[in-house]
Amino acid sequence: MSRKGLVLFISASLIWGSSFLLIRLAVKDISPSALVFGRTILGAAFLVPVAMRTGAFHGLKRQFPAVLLMTLLNMCVPIFLTAWAEQHIASSAAGILIATDPLFTALLALWLARAEAVGRKQFAGLLLGFAGVVALLGLNFRGEPEALLGAGAVLLSALGYAASALLYRRLFADTAALGVSALMMTCSSAVFVLPAVADLPRQMPNEGSVIALVTLGIVNTGLLSWVYFALVREAGATVTSVITYIVPVVAVVLGVSLLSEKLTISAVLGLVFIAVGACLATSPRRNQLDARPTVGRPPDQKVVPVGGEIQERERAGALRHRGRRTGAFRYRTTLPTGVDADRVEARFEGGALTVKVPRPEGTKPHRVKIS
Repeated sequence: MSRKGLVLFISASLIWGSSFLLIRLAVKDISPSALVFGRTILGAAFLVPVAMRTGAFHGLKRQFPAVLLMTLLNMCVPIFLTAWAEQHIASSAAGILIATDPLFTALLALWLARAEAVGRKQFAGLLLGFAGVVALLGLNFRGEPEALLGAGAVLLSALGYAASALLYRRLFADTAALGVSALMMTCSSAVFVLPAVADLPRQMPNEGSVIALVTLGIVNTGLLSWVYFALVREAGATVTSVITYIVPVVAVVLGVSLLSEKLTISAVLGLVFIAVGACLATSPRRNQLDARPTVGRPPDQKVVPVGGEIQERERAGALRHRGRRTGAFRYRTTLPTGVDADRVEARFEGGALTVKVPRPEGTKPHRVKIS
């Protein structure tokens, strides 16, 4: 990982992990609906100008219904439920429970994709991860109905994030992620205008809650989205996904050190079980491709890193291992302006990925980044 990638990785991990601390501080005097409105309107105020400047809104008008569905699953419901939950449970517990996102992603992928049966390692990961959830709920929140409801709300939030991630890959594969996020924040703030007005506090919230809300909106929502997508471009999606396992650790450290939350044995066991289980459940099977295959290059094609918008495309081409079909493959290409992504051809054989990119007439040989 480059130095820039490392800085982005650490920044994203710390910002994301600190969200649970800030939510806990904000909901002391601010209602969950007002928090969702304030957080998303401030996030949109930061991100929309960036998206407009980079042309990230291009083509989103036709996908507005899909954006509304993503807004519901990825922002409105999860942010509201997490804020409501942290009125009843510790920020560290919320950070641990939200780490079940990869577990739900693996479960939903099996149900929606139905690509192939789950392997033993993946099944063991699911069992281990949800055993961690049971350990955390059964030991930490035993005899506390409100706390159990709060924990359930966070789990529903994680389910919403998992569902939205799978839908995003299907609905927005060729769309700038920055534009989608900015539009979702705008839609979410519009949805919560009336609920926020109806639930405004009778007295001015204390300074700590206001500062926490402003930080949540500008830094932990707007800036985090920009940092996250910059990290994906710099280091790739595989490296970025590791943040999922660091966020709960940051949440626990901040909650225990700054809010004097108790660190119980069950919380530690739950964190370890969920993290290890999520890692196993989302690990590739033996017959799946290495994430970074070697690249076969025809003599007239150059394959070198360049800047640009990453387009993820899923092909129907077959993967074969020793003559047997093992599935389809995914790849990312960074294409220059003027190249039709639908005319890009890719095939995988002999351990090498060969990508043919059409060259528009009158243009110089262009560069393509494969990952």
